[in-house]
Amino acid sequence: MRRLRACLIVATLAPALMSGCWGAKWAKGPINAEKANLKADSLRVEQRRMAEQLDRLERQFAADAEERTAAQARIASTLTDLEETLRALSSRIEDSEQMQQNRGGRSSRSSGSSPSVGSKSAPADSSELAAEDIYRAAYLDVTRGNYDLAAPAFRDYLAKNPDGARAAEAHYYLGECEYASERWLEAAGQFQQVVRDYPKARLAPAAYLKMGNAYAKLEERGLAQQAYRALIEKHPNTEEAKQARAALNELGG
Repeated sequence: MRRLRACLIVATLAPALMSGCWGAKWAKGPINAEKANLKADSLRVEQRRMAEQLDRLERQFAADAEERTAAQARIASTLTDLEETLRALSSRIEDSEQMQQNRGGRSSRSSGSSPSVGSKSAPADSSELAAEDIYRAAYLDVTRGNYDLAAPAFRDYLAKNPDGARAAEAHYYLGECEYASERWLEAAGQFQQVVRDYPKARLAPAAYLKMGNAYAKLEERGLAQQAYRALIEKHPNTEEAKQARAALNELGG
């Protein structure tokens, strides 16, 4: 009887135990643990995805910043080249106007009575005309970018007319030819001769600036700064002086 009663008690309590709190916890425990693991895995996947996206954004930002810096450098370089081109064009226009004036002056002198055969002025005029022709041909080559042709012509002019009316311009444009050919030291020498021998020449400010640029190309920082400072001191209100101040800032003063 006792055994039967015990079996009946167990049979009666078993459903209750299985459906009660303890049974629910025991049955749901593995399921909840599995769900928690799945959720943790999902969070880790999302975390990795967000980290990768953040890394891509950082790389893109760095690339954009680098591109902006490069673009700004290209723009600054282009503006500098344009300023130099405009200055060169202005100089060439002034040279052309002066050449026209010189030609007009010679025409008015030659319109008078012809000199006699024994006149001593005829050889001088002939020599002056020949020198002007040499300079004009060389200058024309410079305007066309034919620096290899212009350089020897300017040297020829200076050899025959070291103190001629166009000596300052010839030295300057010879320096331009050397600069265009990346012969920085030779270019600096020509520009230096302009400012040394013809300090009041129209192209003196440009010569100071180009001399500083040539020394900068040679990585002669001290000489470049010296040329820029001399330009600012002697020609403070010129466009070249403005560019010299900017160049000094880039060189650290």
